[in-house]
Amino acid sequence: MTKRKSIVILSIFAVLVILAIVFSCVSIEGGGLGRYDYIAYAKAISMGLDLKGGVYAVFEAEKPEDQSDSEFKQSLEGTALSLESLLFSKGFTEAIVSTSNNRITVEVPDVEDSDTVFDLIGRPATLEFKESEDSEVLVSGKNLSNAYVARNENQQIVIAIEFDAQGTEDFAAATEKLNGKTMGIYVNGELLMEPTVNSVISNGKATIEGNYTYDQAYDLSVQLLAGSFDLDLELIESKIVNATLGSTAIKGSLIAGLVGVILIFIFMAVIYRMLGLAANLALVYYIVTFLFFLSVFPWVQLTLPGIAGIILSIGMAIDANIIIFERIKDEYKTGKSIKYAVSVGFKKSYSAIIDSNITTILSSIVLWWLGPSTVKGFAITLLIGIILSLFTSLVVTRIILECFLAINDRNPKLYNLKRGKAENERRESSDDEKQTNPVA
Repeated sequence: MTKRKSIVILSIFAVLVILAIVFSCVSIEGGGLGRYDYIAYAKAISMGLDLKGGVYAVFEAEKPEDQSDSEFKQSLEGTALSLESLLFSKGFTEAIVSTSNNRITVEVPDVEDSDTVFDLIGRPATLEFKESEDSEVLVSGKNLSNAYVARNENQQIVIAIEFDAQGTEDFAAATEKLNGKTMGIYVNGELLMEPTVNSVISNGKATIEGNYTYDQAYDLSVQLLAGSFDLDLELIESKIVNATLGSTAIKGSLIAGLVGVILIFIFMAVIYRMLGLAANLALVYYIVTFLFFLSVFPWVQLTLPGIAGIILSIGMAIDANIIIFERIKDEYKTGKSIKYAVSVGFKKSYSAIIDSNITTILSSIVLWWLGPSTVKGFAITLLIGIILSLFTSLVVTRIILECFLAINDRNPKLYNLKRGKAENERRESSDDEKQTNPVA
């Protein structure tokens, strides 16, 4: 690499990192980009319940007598999935639903109107489609897969309902039996609505008309979905989590993280000089890129354990650089040139760095896949951080170092490199021999 090329690469790198820092911190609102606003991606990171506050609820499911343990577990997971789909369809895309024993825990972060959420999740009910109050159930609400507000061909607001495979079969038989008659829809044994069946519906999709306003149709669709769970649920705990603790934790974590990064910068610059400067520049790149990935990955939700994962991964990113630099120092002590010592130092560090990080990656995947919801945030942030740190330490740091070496690769003091005692004695002996036997 030529000196000119290295300066160009370093300049482009600096510009990109500065732009990334600006885009991560500065938002443009109020039509600053024409009709669009830009939200800084550091501010767009999804926050968990412990950081942003929200609604927390715990349901207990009663095991039916005719179900085995495995069937009950399957029903419990199906009910949790239905709850999650229900919340997602109503706009609560950051909701977390998890199961433990016979309980289902629901966490909905960053909620302004908690009453709406409690109306949605706080009233699981029994939904039944039948001819009259005392007649047999024609279609069970457990086979209802979705209910939402829609508009018909005349642009009137209607309630659209969809059934699963079993529900489609049962609903077809029910509409054939009651064609031209009314079908009662009962929630907890009380008549919710009684639409007229106008035709046989065999595709599992129907609309309920009734001169509804949007709010009326929305409330009715919520009540229908609240009765579509596989199990009967009892709400045993619910609360609104205040975001004050989360705000304090975020501020404290930012201060601690900033102090830690500054100390790392100072340590690396003092101990390794230009090597440390390369690591510091790579660390800046690592941090802004890490923030970007946290903001764009849909399954990332930052929690207090997640912040711990971020800080740990930053430390491990620097740890990889230290392993490389110590190897470079060892290679230079044996008499190699600076450029060759750097090349060999990276090559000999690969296996140790990759092996140590692979075990952490596997642990993170296991925690993310099998761990409880309380540690998933830690696992995913650690996983992203470790993978990114591998790229940063083995690729970005090396590119920056090669640029530095193209500018100056003859002054070991710039890189705080020293020859070993044996190498110094060998060189002194060689110099003495040259002075004793000068070349004619």
